[in-house]
Amino acid sequence: MASHDKEHGLYDYRSLRKDQFLRWIQFIKERFHPGSHFVMIFLFLIGHYFVAEASEYVTVSGIDIVFIMIGTAIFFLKLRFYDEIKDYELDVEIKPHRPLPRGLLTPFDMKKGIENCIVLEIIFFSACGKPGLLMILLAIGYSLLMYNEFFIPKLIRPHLTTYATSHTIVTLFLSLTIFSALGSQWFWAMDPDFYYFAIMNWVLFNIFELGRKTFQPDEEKDAIESYSKIWTRPGAFLLVFIQAVIASYLLLQVSTLYFFHIQKLLAASLGLLALIGLVYIIIPKKSTGKMYRGFSSLYIIIFYTIILGNYLVRQFY
Repeated sequence: MASHDKEHGLYDYRSLRKDQFLRWIQFIKERFHPGSHFVMIFLFLIGHYFVAEASEYVTVSGIDIVFIMIGTAIFFLKLRFYDEIKDYELDVEIKPHRPLPRGLLTPFDMKKGIENCIVLEIIFFSACGKPGLLMILLAIGYSLLMYNEFFIPKLIRPHLTTYATSHTIVTLFLSLTIFSALGSQWFWAMDPDFYYFAIMNWVLFNIFELGRKTFQPDEEKDAIESYSKIWTRPGAFLLVFIQAVIASYLLLQVSTLYFFHIQKLLAASLGLLALIGLVYIIIPKKSTGKMYRGFSSLYIIIFYTIILGNYLVRQFY
């Protein structure tokens, strides 16, 4: 009888573990879908690799590069956990279909996920040397400050643009972490190209963040703040476009770019962003709002693809 109870308990434990695993898989499908996020993460990482390789500062290879890729993906996943926790109360009210409000996982699960991510980030980046370890600790430290809203939530929350851009700075820290791991370089002694590229990443993620919370008048909701409410629709578009111009300028400061039509490609991407922005402003319909937000999200992938194409062409000249 005791043996039967023990086997039954073991079965229940395994069943519970399997159920929890499937819940996490479902969460990732819904909130961190590999089809979109992994493409962006791959382009983000390969861009860093080509910049470092062209500057002859890549000292790791093979499994270390895999470690950096995994560590980077985990870092972005952790940021998703942060947002799920911070948005939980609002999601319960207006987006009950999301994983946490409907009970698929809980805020406590997110916190455990954050703890596990931090441990794994340290393990993977420290495997690439002390510079990588130091920089990931700084990146983790900034991300935790960000998560705690810099301990001034009442002061910073009402200022949506400041709130967003102070949070996206975390990508600058992550960028320097990747360069530190790739080249075993201390962050204060890097090639200037790396600083330009890191700042450029911050600006690019501003485009993603600012663009996704810009709506048409009939899409606005009282409970949700947006940049179109704060800056008006033309102002919100101009804010994004200025970020795109700054990102292009910073990229062109990277000395190892081959400049194989890259100015024309950047100009074309800016032109397309301007065109879609004008359509969004002139035609206030849900469809144009959706198109504008979609392109703002796609812009970061287009930008990294231009970088990737430039360095691939560079290999043959």
